[in-house]
Order: sequence, then structure tokens, then C-alpha cells
Amino acid sequence: MAITSTGLGSGLDIAGIVQKLVEAERVPVSTQLDRKEADLQAKISSYGTFKSALSEFRSSLAGLRNSSNFEALSATSSNEDVLTASASSNAEVGSFNLEVKQLAQSHGLASGSFADPDDIVGSGTLTIRFGTTELGTITDPDTGEETTTYSFTQNPAKGTLTIDLDDTNNTLTGLRDAINKAGGGVSANIVYDGGGYRLVLSSEDTGKANSMQIEVSDSDGDNADASGLSRLAFNDSAMNMTQTMEAKDAVVSFNGLDITSASNTLDKTLKGVTINLNQAKPGETVNVKVAPNTGNIVESVTKFVEGYNALVGVVKDLTSYNPETQQGSILLGDGTIRNAMSQIRRVMGDVVSGLESAAVRTLVDLGIKTQADGTLEFDSSKLESALKKDPEGVAAVFSETGITSDPRVKFIENSSATKTGSYSVSITQEATRGVLNGGAVSSLTVDDSNDTFRIKVDGTSSGQIQLTQKTYASKEALAAEIQARINGDSTLSSAGAKVSVSYDSDNNRFVIQSQKYGEDSQVEITEVDSNSSAIGLNVAAGTAGQNMAGSIGGFAAEADGQYLKGTQGDAIGMKLFIEDGASGFLGSVTFSRGLMNRLDNVLGGLLDSDGSVTARTEGLQKSLNDINDERFKLNDRMAELEKRFLDKFNAMDSLLGQLQGMGTFLGQQLATLPFNNVSKK
Repeated sequence: MAITSTGLGSGLDIAGIVQKLVEAERVPVSTQLDRKEADLQAKISSYGTFKSALSEFRSSLAGLRNSSNFEALSATSSNEDVLTASASSNAEVGSFNLEVKQLAQSHGLASGSFADPDDIVGSGTLTIRFGTTELGTITDPDTGEETTTYSFTQNPAKGTLTIDLDDTNNTLTGLRDAINKAGGGVSANIVYDGGGYRLVLSSEDTGKANSMQIEVSDSDGDNADASGLSRLAFNDSAMNMTQTMEAKDAVVSFNGLDITSASNTLDKTLKGVTINLNQAKPGETVNVKVAPNTGNIVESVTKFVEGYNALVGVVKDLTSYNPETQQGSILLGDGTIRNAMSQIRRVMGDVVSGLESAAVRTLVDLGIKTQADGTLEFDSSKLESALKKDPEGVAAVFSETGITSDPRVKFIENSSATKTGSYSVSITQEATRGVLNGGAVSSLTVDDSNDTFRIKVDGTSSGQIQLTQKTYASKEALAAEIQARINGDSTLSSAGAKVSVSYDSDNNRFVIQSQKYGEDSQVEITEVDSNSSAIGLNVAAGTAGQNMAGSIGGFAAEADGQYLKGTQGDAIGMKLFIEDGASGFLGSVTFSRGLMNRLDNVLGGLLDSDGSVTARTEGLQKSLNDINDERFKLNDRMAELEKRFLDKFNAMDSLLGQLQGMGTFLGQQLATLPFNNVSKK
């Protein structure tokens, strides 16, 4: 219920008087709270500006934290119409000349003409293998008649494609769709040549060793005639398809030395360099130059310097003192900002831990130094010179990296527990692959008594593997067939399990070896046909591979195949890859965390939810909230004061009213006295 006063007794504006008295009490306190609130809001806003500057500076570190950025090389071609080139971090700097004499191309075959795409081509099985096809010509000296010769050597690295045709898919269109759906490295199209429809096959991979051999098992019993499925045969028994494009390797002269490649992408000619051939230009020399890609690093360092200088500018605006106006900025003398900047400067001025004896170990060594006003100055020429001399050393200053002294050792990763320093690497046992030695080979004929088997590779079991029934020209050819069939199994290929199969002539046996290293590398034949022993295949488990054994920093390391991982000592969490054949003492690995990672940790600590800058901002916000609480308390006090004033003034007003009433009464009584009446007479 509101407290009111009419002032009837005194005629005074009691409400107005009380309001002014209360306001006189309120204003000094409220004004002080307003000043505090404005100051706190200004500080909170300024801290928001500071936090934004810290975040932007932290973002500028991104291009310098990843060590791979410092290993980047660029490869340039003098004629990109002929070839283009790119380089990875493990390439070697240099210049070389190339002449593209011939491009690699895929193999093309075309069938005879069909009247309609829905014509039946026949039923049975069509088998496509990949390898090297040699076509020649023999001329009869008597008649002059020419005869085409055919020879084929299977590519053991490629699988075999088998297509079964029945009344559901035995049309020209059905065959095309079945081949394309199988995804076995062959693309099929139906082309109308003006007189009829022809099936055109193209090998997806280029190269001489990727030509197609097509064998058929025709339901009519004749696999070499010109009817039924035999019309699609292209092998030593029947060449009923026409070769439209010869499979060719690319031929390139490299500094005068001719090299060949199955692909128009050369990625093994030079370590770390990939060359893409675009067109053949016999007689024209194209120069390729591999050099450090310093531009990106210089740009990243420039962003870092600019980011830091921007931060310094913000801090100066927030904490400076103007002697002319004798006014300080809102955060002048702020301990949190002073401490934050001190942490940042300390990291930037440090020698990188682990690089104390290195030629490049500080930012100053890379052309980054502090000026009198606290900002950074960057001499890019000094950085570029260091990058050309020692890119790994430069990377170690900026980023988290491991530098190996032996090229056969590759630094893979580290953990947060890995300490900076130099660690020796020793290998006492090399990693090996699982291997299965077959039995004695007594026959080269594969028939229905020995054409199927099942195998387990690296723990994955295959489906039923079926060899092509025929008499093979050599044991090497049969080895190639076994390898192609195993690697073509969909279950194994999905699991990434592959093998190599070779013929051991000394022991007259096939050797099946997993492509994986380590104790999980295993080969086991689990099921064979009734007469598979004739081709040396028996149910048997081979010898499992073994992990390598070695140490990092003098402590035994955990091994997985060719990988070593530190689990003890200061190198805990460090992971290394050891190349095949490397053993004994392999030098050392020098690990450093780099200044950018340390800076990122410092900035993260400042900006995180429990960081000092966040804590300071939250403290200011709490003080601002406290002011709101004080305003509520002030309002309560003023309401109580108003009540007290009104109570007192109302009591006074009531008393005045009583006194006025008494005066009126007395006046009336006096008027009735006798002397008053006498005088009137």
C-alpha cells in the first residue's frame, strides 16, 4: 500500500518535500555507482578488444605450426603444354631436362558388327586378363601371304575379370553393362559405325603391360570359331576382335637417358617429383626445376609479424599514458595484460629447446627482431637464405618437428608427453612379411581337378579362388595367374590384403608372400581341390611375419611392423618409420616443439575458459553485477527513508491540524464571553 500525504493540516506539499529529501540522499550514491558502472563497462569492452587481438594473433601462427609447410618444394616446367611437374617435401633440389617422345596409351579392341544392340552375343564365360601383347607378321616366302602372330605375357600385378553370360544378360547391351558393372579395369561401350553396332573395349590403365587378352568358354563348345561368344575372343587361339589401339608405354628422355612408364604420370623417375605428360614432342627439350617453395613461408612469417605488431598496437592503445592531457588509458597499469604480454615476449625471445647448439635456434637468426617500440621487424632475405641452407632447421624453430640424421628413418608423430631433445635410434631385428612356401610343382596344367582353392591373408579369408583352366607356358606364367587371382578376390582387396607370388626355381615351388610387414602378416591356404598338389598348392600355414625390434633413446620401443613407438623415457609417444633393410645404429632423431606451438599454448592458456584473461573479464563482469545489486539495495533504502519521512511529516501535519482545530474552537468560545457582547452593544 503506497504511503501518501494530503497536507490537509498544514497546507504544505509534503509529498514533494519528501521526494526532494529522498532524492538528495539518493543522488550522491547513485552517481558514484554510475561512475563505477561506466568504468567497469569500459574495462570489459577493452578486455574484449584485447581478447580479440590475442585471438587474431593466435590465428596468425597457423601457417608456421605445421612442419610440413617448411619442407614444401615447388617444381616448374618450361613448357606446361608438354608436361607439368610438382614436388613433395622429400624431393631433391635440382634441374633436369626431359624430352617426351611418346605418350602412354590404353589398349582398345572392337568386336565385329551386330545389327542391333539387343542381339544375342552368346552364352558362357568371358575371361579378361591383362598383360603384354605382341602382334607380329610372318610372310610366306612362297606365296607372300602374311600371317599375324600373337603372344601374351600376363601382368602378375593385375587381377583377372570374369564375366558370366546367360539368358539374363547375353545381349550386346547386357554384356556391355555386365563389364562396366564388374569394375575390373575395362570400360565397354557400344558404337554405331554407320553399318552396325560394335562392342568397343578399352583398358582403364595405360601401358604396354596392361593390354587385354580375352578368352571365352562358349556354351556351344567351340571357343575359337566365328559364332557365339567366340566372336569376342582375342588370344593365341582366336583373334576375332580387332585391335583399334595398341597399348603403349610412355617414352621419355631424362637428361639423355630413355625411360619408359606405363602411365603418363611419372612418380618414380625422381624421388618426390611427379611429372604429368600432356603431349608428345619429339625433339623438344623441356626443363624442370625443383626448388624450395620459400614464398609461402615468407608470407606466413609476414602474417605472424603483422599479427604481433597489431597486438602490440592494441595493448598500447589500452594501457598508454598521455603526458599532454595527463590522462591514462582505461587499462593503464593493468597487471593481467602486463603479465600476458610478458609471457608472450618471453617465448618469442627464447632459444628453442633441443636446438641449443644448432646454427638456427631463435627468431633473430631468421631475421625477426624486436624494435625500440616493442614491435617486430622482419628481414625476409635472412629467412630465405636460411630456408635454402637448412629448411629442416628453420622448421624446428617454428614448429613441432623431428629431424632424423639417417634418411632411412622417418619421424611420424609425437605425443604431448614427448620431451624435446636428441634420441638415438637402433634396430636389432628387421620387420619381415608372412610367407608360404608351396609344394613341388609337377604340372603346368590347370583343369577341373585343381582349379579352385581358398586362402587367408593377414587374417582375412578369401572367397573361392578359381584359376583359368589351361596348360601354362611356364611356371612363371602360372605364378602370375595365381597372384592375379588372389589379388583379384573382392574380400581380400576390400581388406587391403595383397600377396606376391613367385617361382622358386631352386626348390621347384611357388612362394606366396604377404605385402604387409609385422606379426599380423600371415599367409595360409585353407582349402584346395582334389589335385591341387600337382601345381604345388596344399592346405598349409606359412611362416608369420615379425615386427622389428629396436630402441629410441636407449629404451626398448614398441613395434608394429616397420613402426617403432617410444613407451619409456623422454621419447614416450614418439613414432618412427624404418625403411625395409635398415638395421643397426641409425643415428638420431632431434625433437623440438618449436616457438609457434609454445606460443599457441600460452595464448590458449590466456584465452581458455580458465585462463587469466577470461578470469579477469569474469571478475569485472561480477563487479558489474554487484553494482546492480547495490542499486537494488539503494532503492530499498530510499523506499524505507521515504516511509520514515512521510511518517514524520504526516504526524506533524496531523498535529498542526489538531492545533488549528483547537484554535478555531477557542476563538468560538471567546466570542461568546460577556465582555465581547457588551462591547458590541
